[in-house]
Amino acid sequence: MGKSFRDRRKADFDDFAGRDCNNRNADDVIYVALAEVFMAESTVAKLLARDWAQIEQHRQSYESGEEMVRVVLRPRFDGGYNVEDGRHRVIAAKQAGIGFIEAKIIA
Repeated sequence: MGKSFRDRRKADFDDFAGRDCNNRNADDVIYVALAEVFMAESTVAKLLARDWAQIEQHRQSYESGEEMVRVVLRPRFDGGYNVEDGRHRVIAAKQAGIGFIEAKIIA
């Protein structure tokens, strides 16, 4: 049987291993305050309208304490982070009232 979804997604971003991102090894997974993660309101509204069921499933997973695939974030010039991968998970975590999210930072 093939690799799981989680293994495939992890492999997609392991190509960034070893890159320097603000004196941090890119393999380092950190916890980022969701208040520092930015998405346009129009993007959030579009995703909620289109993919509500998927976001709701993620929200329930966060609330039940399940292990989730980390999101991939890119630092913004003016501070905070943009979401490169994991927009649905970020929205779900915010809805679940989670304060921090597991993330990989890329340059």
